[in-house]
Amino acid sequence: MEIELWSVVAEPEALALAGPGATLLTGSDTAYAVGSDTIVVVSPESGSDELVLSGPFPELVEERLAGVLRPPVRAFARLPEGCLTLGTARSTELGYRRGALHDIRLTFEAPIPPDLLGQVAPGLDWLARAGHDPVAAMERFIAGWYHDVPHVSEFDDFLGPPALRAFYRAAAGRPEVLGVSSVVLPEPVPGRPDGLLTFGHEGDGVFTLVMEADEKDPRIWYDGLSDRLLPERERLSGYLLQSTLARAAMDGPFGGMAFVDRPQARRIIAPLRRVPLRPMRWPSLFTRCYAGPGTVVLIGEDDADWFEMYVGVRHPGLLRRLRKLGLDWESFTDS
Repeated sequence: MEIELWSVVAEPEALALAGPGATLLTGSDTAYAVGSDTIVVVSPESGSDELVLSGPFPELVEERLAGVLRPPVRAFARLPEGCLTLGTARSTELGYRRGALHDIRLTFEAPIPPDLLGQVAPGLDWLARAGHDPVAAMERFIAGWYHDVPHVSEFDDFLGPPALRAFYRAAAGRPEVLGVSSVVLPEPVPGRPDGLLTFGHEGDGVFTLVMEADEKDPRIWYDGLSDRLLPERERLSGYLLQSTLARAAMDGPFGGMAFVDRPQARRIIAPLRRVPLRPMRWPSLFTRCYAGPGTVVLIGEDDADWFEMYVGVRHPGLLRRLRKLGLDWESFTDS
């Protein structure tokens, strides 16, 4: 049975391509069908020209894809409406940690067209709302970026700004959303002499984030970045979207940080779209957010010649383009 490339089929139909008598297995959130001369893989997402499978792997899958004679792989991406046919791939690289197989990199014979890539990586439907409804954009971004992290419908609600309540609701059950590089507290803390509420802080305690106590969309400040309170350019609603994007770029498992010059910065953001909000004041004085399918980039400007750049992706295959730019990475993780 042949299935047209880029078509969408039901998962049983996709797995049947491994042939009669194939062994059906699951590992992590990926489904496998291991046949006599081919393997079918159904994964929740993919990069443009490669697919990285994460362990632990079923023993038979590891035996076939990490062995000497590695069969071709028929790859599919799992979508809400079915499985998108990605084509044939080969196992080209194995990643080990502490002696155990950690990941398998599959390379496609033909790259995924850009117009389809957004279907197999978190999309940009949220970005259209960023300028006029940043709270709705934030909620949609969190739902897409952290779709594989269990979400709970109940959270400890409180009387406070609607934007912050929406953030807590979207983050419920997802501690990753609260952050590492910068942290949003589980609830605002009163008690400052100036009457402001503390709602977050920098990961190492360099500054705290404070806001007005009785406003629907309060102004916010950094306490610790200057000798006096430093106001953020956006109010809370815009800041929560931007800081959520910043944490995706800075805290995620796949991505990196580098100092880049202006031509390099232009190449990095060329295929991306700028988030239409005013620049943040941290991690650089003028920090702008850019996004593409499954990709978030921060470009921070403190110096006329050099920029501080952070990138986070949902899938390591999305880093392939950046690996080719020859950047001098301070940190880089793709497995």
